[in-house]
Amino acid sequence: MSVGRSKVKKKVPVLIFFLFFSLQSAEIIETVVANLNGRAITYSEIIQEGELINIENNIPPDTALNQELKKKILDLVIFRIIAFQEAKSQNITVEDETVQKKVKTYKTNIYMPDFLKKYEISDLEFNTMIKMRLLGDKLTEDFVERRFKDKEPSYEEVTKAVSEWQKNLFKKQRLVFYSIP
Repeated sequence: MSVGRSKVKKKVPVLIFFLFFSLQSAEIIETVVANLNGRAITYSEIIQEGELINIENNIPPDTALNQELKKKILDLVIFRIIAFQEAKSQNITVEDETVQKKVKTYKTNIYMPDFLKKYEISDLEFNTMIKMRLLGDKLTEDFVERRFKDKEPSYEEVTKAVSEWQKNLFKKQRLVFYSIP
């Protein structure tokens, strides 16, 4: 009896070792690419946003993103988070009807069902994503109207002013960037 137990005792550490590493490999590791005021922004958010931008432009969602584009998408994600918070603090809203209309437009895209399924995005989550986009657009439009009141600015002037405004919004945040895979 003691011989059988000693064989089992010898195998237990090996089993524990393999069990530990098999569980470790099943764990999904998420890469944090930025931290905005204590909120982690993950690489999968960048990829997801990139795919949604591709869908908006009728490009297959799995089209590869280069490093420069990933950085621009990260800046866009950060801006939308900040804009969402700014809009809330300034009581700027978008009508639910406007959100639903935009959601309906997105859902007519051929790639949308697979995108929503792939990322397991609920209707509420998707509506929130669209609302954040619309609030970012509205906040930008409000800024441009205030900045160029009674003027007809060129496209370049608007682009430059919006870029400077966004940089100033970023400067007001606790923002840490990490490497993007």
